[in-house]
Amino acid sequence: MKHMMNNKLAGFFAVVFSVVLVSSPVFAELPPLKSEGKFFESKGTKAEEAYEEKAGAPVYEYGKGIQLGPAHFKPFIQYDRIWDNNIFRDENGRKEDWINHLNTGVVGELPLGGGQHLLSGGYAADYEWFERFDSQDHGDHTVDAGLNLNFVPFSLGIDENFKRTVDRSGTEFTQRVPRNENAVRGLLEVPFAQFFLETEVYDLDVDYRLPEDEIFNHHDFTIFQRVGFDLSPRTQILGEYGYKNISYGESTVDRDGDANQVALGLRGALTELVTYQIWGGAQFRIYNDSTRPDYHGPIARGAIDYAISPTATIGLKGDRNPQESTFDGQSFYVRNRLELNWKQQVAERLYLKSREIFQYNEYSRENSFIRDNEQVTRKDAVWETGVGLEYFMPNELVSFFGEYKYRARESNTGLLDYDDQTVNFGVKATF
Repeated sequence: MKHMMNNKLAGFFAVVFSVVLVSSPVFAELPPLKSEGKFFESKGTKAEEAYEEKAGAPVYEYGKGIQLGPAHFKPFIQYDRIWDNNIFRDENGRKEDWINHLNTGVVGELPLGGGQHLLSGGYAADYEWFERFDSQDHGDHTVDAGLNLNFVPFSLGIDENFKRTVDRSGTEFTQRVPRNENAVRGLLEVPFAQFFLETEVYDLDVDYRLPEDEIFNHHDFTIFQRVGFDLSPRTQILGEYGYKNISYGESTVDRDGDANQVALGLRGALTELVTYQIWGGAQFRIYNDSTRPDYHGPIARGAIDYAISPTATIGLKGDRNPQESTFDGQSFYVRNRLELNWKQQVAERLYLKSREIFQYNEYSRENSFIRDNEQVTRKDAVWETGVGLEYFMPNELVSFFGEYKYRARESNTGLLDYDDQTVNFGVKATF
């Protein structure tokens, strides 16, 4: 794994400096696009005196954790007990179980150049043990590495994430599918007075660990080139071109394809409390095999964050994008997704959290399901709602929490519906 990560980082450096040119993720849930500019995560343009004056200062402040020389580490551990009334997400064979869940790991930061640059990394192990169905026991492992370089002429951020997982979140899977996912993401930003350039790259490898799933192993390389302009100190307008290459290897070469997309975006701050971005455009996705459906249609993404008060925040984000599919010979499905997050402090150390998700998936062609004596093209409505409470001890290192979640899928095939309820409660600590 270490050799793989080193090779990917070296390859990315070669690409990002030789090409100044994204599309959407495939089976794995790729990290969100870092197109937020200075009002969200990345910095947009730095062609201003205020930035030059503070360029040598630390880019972050130490929080709680363990200090070892210049490096800073934050170990964490969480245990919770989960009741799940449909562990296989199967409406016809509903099985319930109690699950013991343990998540532990550490994240670290090492400032470089007096704090102007930052090297970071982390490891997390996630285990679940089932009381009745021990065949579902599993351990997931995640390794992260990142480098942020902040120069006055430009900034460059690189992140790598490796997962050995059976997670179903963010996929079309209802069963746990063992796989390895390795994703490298990079963002290069170059300012020119009010204009600025952003080059963003994703490189994703997905390898399935079961022999029968290996035909879906694939490599996904995407790259965006953006040109932006500061309309005002609070508003940026951007144009974007993206290219994606999808490669499944020699065994399933008929699934290979390319995609081109264009989009226009607006991002900024409506007030000191509200930041936003909105993008709209079109993607042209063509597969090498002429019998496979292509996609020529609209894409969109957006987000808005509102700090309602010092004790409450709310965030809304959504997207429309085609995603690669493993279902019944499909090429892709178009995902339309909307997510709402709300956090409210209800007492001195007590927080209320809520998350709502709605997703509508449209598949690429007719499948083997027949309804009313006709073949149908699969369409799914998926939603999730959850609410929880978290109480922090006076030292703010330890907290106790509880949460309820409801998930459901309704499909026009009539055979893929399910609903699932979970209740969990536990304790976590960050040192």
